[in-house]
Amino acid sequence: MIGSVPATRQTRAYVALLLVVLLWGSYPALIKLALRDFPPLFLGALRSVVASTFLVWMLARAGADTARGLGPRALGAFLVLGISGIAVSTQLSYLALYFTTAGNVAILQCATPVLVALGARFYLGERLGGLQWLGVAASGFGVLLVVTSGRLANLRIDELRAGDFINILGLTGWAAYTVYGRRVLATHSPALTTTAAYVLGTLIVIPTAVVATPFFPAPRLASPIGWFVVISQGVLGAVAHVWWYRAVLVVGPSRAAIFMNLQPVVGLVLAVWLLAEHVGLWHLAGAACVLAGVALTSRAQVARE
Repeated sequence: MIGSVPATRQTRAYVALLLVVLLWGSYPALIKLALRDFPPLFLGALRSVVASTFLVWMLARAGADTARGLGPRALGAFLVLGISGIAVSTQLSYLALYFTTAGNVAILQCATPVLVALGARFYLGERLGGLQWLGVAASGFGVLLVVTSGRLANLRIDELRAGDFINILGLTGWAAYTVYGRRVLATHSPALTTTAAYVLGTLIVIPTAVVATPFFPAPRLASPIGWFVVISQGVLGAVAHVWWYRAVLVVGPSRAAIFMNLQPVVGLVLAVWLLAEHVGLWHLAGAACVLAGVALTSRAQVARE
């Protein structure tokens, strides 16, 4: 598949993937800063509203051809993407950061390519060899190191962070968004797919945020950092979703997911710089195991694409 794509188009796809992943790598630290003033689900809902509004405006400017295929029969597929990519992945990432550190979230994000590979195995029928299953095990061990702070033998249950497990669930949603989206993109444009997913996901996210309001502190609506994160991540994040899907069309989901290995580097640097979080040896060991697992797991997928 990759060999038939012009080199210039591949290059543009790789540049887009790099920019998208650098943006996403900055999310944990910046969201953690914003959570000091905005509760997590409120923050996620505001970001989704901004992103949806921006995407609808972009789609309207693009013309009728971009929205071709929009109809009742397509709503089911778009709803799956809205639930997995927005209501689950995006919203849970905000909730996770409320209950854990930005550094933990940045490292656990490394496991996304492994989850994508597993999704491709069970949904798209891609086969995994022995080395790839070893990679799954290595990444799982790395996740355990991060979740348990490297204390596998003597950790107490009450020392576990709920946010780490919420984050893993959110990453599973993103893997589903990426794998299922590959089939949706066979018949619909990235712009339409992303816009429809965001709009439908936002319609789920808003009532969820309203119901959760009594369980979190009231938002400080005069917060500059809060609004900066909402607007910047709403607009740039919306563009990033479109670019992500366009790149997936060109290079394939497993190859695109490899770029996400850069996220923990950006995330850890910003967690230390902006939040003064401590990065210990168990952070680095966990990240190394997850990345080694990603390298093994992604090897066969890249060769086949």
